[in-house]
Amino acid sequence: MSEYNKQTRDAAGTGAAHPSTDSARPSPSPSGPNPGIDETRNRQRKGWIVLFAMLFCGIIVIMNQFKVPTFMPALMADFHTDPGTTGWLMSVIAVAGIVTAFPSAFLLNRFGPKKIGLFGLAFMVVGCAVGALSPTFAQLIVGRVLEGIGVAMMGVVATTVISMYFPREKAGLPMGIWNLWYVVGSTLAYNIGVPVALALTGDPHNWHAWWWFSDVLALVAFVVFALFVSVPHVGKGVAAKKERETGQRQHRPASILLEGFKVKRMWLFGLGFCFLMFTSLSVLTWVPTYVQEIELNRLLADGVALADAQASAGVSGGSMASLGFAASIPMALVTAFLLGKFQTIKARNVMVVIAGFCAFFYVGAFLIPYEYLPYYLVLLGLESGWTSGVVWSMVPVTMPKRVTMPIGMAIIIFFQGISNLLCTPVVGYVIGEAQVWTNVAPLCAVTAAVGTVLWIVYVAMKPPVFEEDESEGGQADEITAAAEDRLPAA
Repeated sequence: MSEYNKQTRDAAGTGAAHPSTDSARPSPSPSGPNPGIDETRNRQRKGWIVLFAMLFCGIIVIMNQFKVPTFMPALMADFHTDPGTTGWLMSVIAVAGIVTAFPSAFLLNRFGPKKIGLFGLAFMVVGCAVGALSPTFAQLIVGRVLEGIGVAMMGVVATTVISMYFPREKAGLPMGIWNLWYVVGSTLAYNIGVPVALALTGDPHNWHAWWWFSDVLALVAFVVFALFVSVPHVGKGVAAKKERETGQRQHRPASILLEGFKVKRMWLFGLGFCFLMFTSLSVLTWVPTYVQEIELNRLLADGVALADAQASAGVSGGSMASLGFAASIPMALVTAFLLGKFQTIKARNVMVVIAGFCAFFYVGAFLIPYEYLPYYLVLLGLESGWTSGVVWSMVPVTMPKRVTMPIGMAIIIFFQGISNLLCTPVVGYVIGEAQVWTNVAPLCAVTAAVGTVLWIVYVAMKPPVFEEDESEGGQADEITAAAEDRLPAA
């Protein structure tokens, strides 16, 4: 049994109830080829290729999710809406995520990750086209809902496929790398939206051009996913045996997935994440509008023509906001490295608590002098990279059964959707048409405090006893992990 599983069983106080069966299993031969080890190594090599293919697709998906903020002033002008109403363009994408998250887990069990991933990207392509052709605000909302379905499906599919290729104790680094989908995608969205519109049409406010450009990228992601993403056939159970014999996927009864809903710690962790995500989005989603307002007033006061001032302010807003997301990229890589090094539940719990307390940094974002905002956004980016990396890595060590991991991922997507749904309009109404930005500080303080307390309670609860099953990579994990512990580090 791997050291990782030993620690979790001891921590749960049930080691005696699950005696080791290592003596009944063949020990890896100290010399000569070992087919089981070779199979595991080949599976994980393939897993890295699949991981980076999904990462590319995920980056495109998140770019589409965050393509609204830098064009918020232009959208308000075109559709004659206030900040609160326009904010629903970000929030409504979460409605689809909330509605789709759990059905995606069951559809994934029925049809497999490959088909569901392609369905999700197809929704993204169609949603972008519907939005780009929108003459009304209502049609643009419909397009965003379709895009939201794609976001939810990709989140559930990608993390599930990663868990198929990598055992629990090896999944920290891949999950940390997958976390780059969010930080890289959002960074690109904030940086290239206005320049793309300017390059394609000569108008920095032409959001239609940005929507069409995003649609082309979504189509490319669809092709990449179709060509490079596949699912391993590796379990030791009955379903896996039938898959190898028939070459056809054997879906499991939906009742097995229902067990995932009973994991209270997963719900608690997801709820805490919801409050902390709300805190983060309260600042990062609105920074472009905040910066554009200040820069526009400065430029107009200096006598710059209105059209030139608007173009310059638009670029400044996106660039300034992207500092936070850009800073989160190196921190996400650092977090991924640490997750690969620290594989015990105790070490992961420490990382969770640190992430909770760091959310309080968001309280000061709109309170500090404007000239210090770029440096503060870098600090917030470091916090964001750390937190998002920790979140995805905790699902495999919170769900007791591997077959229920899609439900764990769906819980995270569900609560992420709720924070996205509520955050933008709530903050929009809080700042009001007068745009009193200091009103955001007490809101962030409350949500950060609630999220941190929930995560502390999560850490204090008894960790799970892992029960491997016949899902992909399931029953074989203890054997392959024990063998890998004897291998030199690659």
